[in-house]
Amino acid sequence: MPSPLSALASLPGSLIDRVRDAFDSPRAGGVAVALVVVVTIGTSVGILALGAVFDATVDQQITVDNPDRPLESTCEAFGDDSDSVFAEECDEPARTEVDAGEELRDAATGLVHYGLFGVPLWWALFAVALHVGARVAGGSGSVGDSFVIAGWAIGAELLRLAAGLAAIWYTLSNAAISGSTGEAVASDVVAAITGATGPLLVASAVAIAVQWVIVVGGLEAEYDLGRGAAAGVTTFFAVVALLLAAI
Repeated sequence: MPSPLSALASLPGSLIDRVRDAFDSPRAGGVAVALVVVVTIGTSVGILALGAVFDATVDQQITVDNPDRPLESTCEAFGDDSDSVFAEECDEPARTEVDAGEELRDAATGLVHYGLFGVPLWWALFAVALHVGARVAGGSGSVGDSFVIAGWAIGAELLRLAAGLAAIWYTLSNAAISGSTGEAVASDVVAAITGATGPLLVASAVAIAVQWVIVVGGLEAEYDLGRGAAAGVTTFFAVVALLLAAI
């Protein structure tokens, strides 16, 4: 009977074998596209969720330029003219108080397009880079094969997204946000999130480990690489991804 340690040591190889066999399915390409679509939608929703986290956890009033008041030069030129369309608007105060959480939420909402376009772009870039690496290692697959592998690997990003949102919510819920200006609040928020670097890095490491298993199995199945060569190519990209996550 194998010991628990030996069983644990053989676990990665067993998982890779299962992944490799799954890539032999005729539905593998469809699964890859479906995962990219799901992650694209999930990332976009995650950006909106991040805005909701800011709104729920940052309860601070800040002073900003009044968006309802024209430019000072306009008010100087036309503000005293009772017939001017600017006269009433120039009577508004130059500065006004707003909720910092709502401002951060609106800023995050404006970044949704990064999820819609960023995920497919990442998929394409990683697929091309993976194809080059696999061919250098002696693989015989096509660019299309690398798109299938990259599509499967991208699914693990949902783990990182969920863990990141949870960590940011917990951190901001327990942070002291006391700035009175937008810049000060932003500085407090960044400082608080920086304090969650450890959990975020652990989440990234777990996601990258899952991707490592997927890509090794995919390279074996699609590029006919041996396990050592497949692991070498994949490890290179995993190290790069981990270094980027640590920045």
